[in-house]
Amino acid sequence: MLQILLRSMRKYPWLRMLILALICSSVGSGLTFIMVFGELARLAAAPSSFALAFMLSTSPGFLGSIAGKYLLKRIEAKYCFIIAECLGALGLMIPWYGLAHDSVAILQLAGIASSLAAGITIPAINHFTKHKLDPADIGTGAVIDTLVFACQVLFGIGIGVFLYGVIHSHTYLLVNLVSYIIAVLFILVLPKLSGKHHQQVYAQDLPDRLSSEQRASLYVLPALSTCGAPAMSLLPTLVHSHHDQQETMLFLLFSRSLGQLLGPFLVKEERYKHQSSRFIIACLAAFISCYLLVPLTPFLFVSVLLVFSAHLFSNIVYSLGWYSLLTNFDKHQVAAASASSYRRQIVIGAVMSILAGLLADRLGSPAALVICSIFGLFLSSLLILYVRKRV
Repeated sequence: MLQILLRSMRKYPWLRMLILALICSSVGSGLTFIMVFGELARLAAAPSSFALAFMLSTSPGFLGSIAGKYLLKRIEAKYCFIIAECLGALGLMIPWYGLAHDSVAILQLAGIASSLAAGITIPAINHFTKHKLDPADIGTGAVIDTLVFACQVLFGIGIGVFLYGVIHSHTYLLVNLVSYIIAVLFILVLPKLSGKHHQQVYAQDLPDRLSSEQRASLYVLPALSTCGAPAMSLLPTLVHSHHDQQETMLFLLFSRSLGQLLGPFLVKEERYKHQSSRFIIACLAAFISCYLLVPLTPFLFVSVLLVFSAHLFSNIVYSLGWYSLLTNFDKHQVAAASASSYRRQIVIGAVMSILAGLLADRLGSPAALVICSIFGLFLSSLLILYVRKRV
């Protein structure tokens, strides 16, 4: 998949502009992400606070995807990108207020605006790339998010980890604001989808009847969320080392993000074209197994390696899910399909995160992880086998 991505970036100037725009805003978001979780650790927030912060950094994307689908039926995808970036920039007022008042409650809300923006952006990316990419290059659309995440990891989360405590937390927010402004400038030079021939470029609703392949592709990402949300929301509370708590948490978040970056590039293109239920379930099981071992080791290095390995597997499934959506729906339906799948993913992730947080406060994070992860793996396996059995 890496070769397809590099080939497409050389071939399409607009793709380079789009990726640069997404990279700019994601780098700033990565810095804010580290700042928020670092401040929650400094304020000694409860495990449920981390789970709630994680949920609130993703669940508003449900409303964002509805808004994105609505906008794409009426305006160009280019303008949807601009609206999303402006919304993210305005939302920086929430973490700024939380910092000013050392408020755990407000800091938990810090990811709401960026989540809304992501909900608008995701269907817009799929809609835009499906229209502009040649069929032979469509795999690029499945890994754009991964490439953007790479820069969020290396320049956002990565640099944020090493600079946390060195520079003032408000500086993170200022850099994030500048990144949104630069992103808008890149988006302004993107071409419109409507050209000389005035072809139909607006999104359409999903048809009343879906094929078996289309129905199956809608459930890959929700299945991943069923397994992944409990572990990801509890991650900052799973490791008990002799190192500084904030430093430990930030390195775990960095290793998680690095695994998410590399996972999709380890899979050959043939695996994307011929997806196997067994392979997807095996990746989910490997993800859960790695996380279940994290609380059992006293060594931070081993914990970091386990988290990294877990997210190699999780993002293999993630990229398979997006590829399936892009290839099984036409260019007018892909925005609605991705928004629909994303909403399912958000709802399931929110429910599982809340459940994990509540159990963690009562039973401890390791016990909550075991209960929620095994239950999630069981449900997701049943879901995948059921929908793909009908293909």
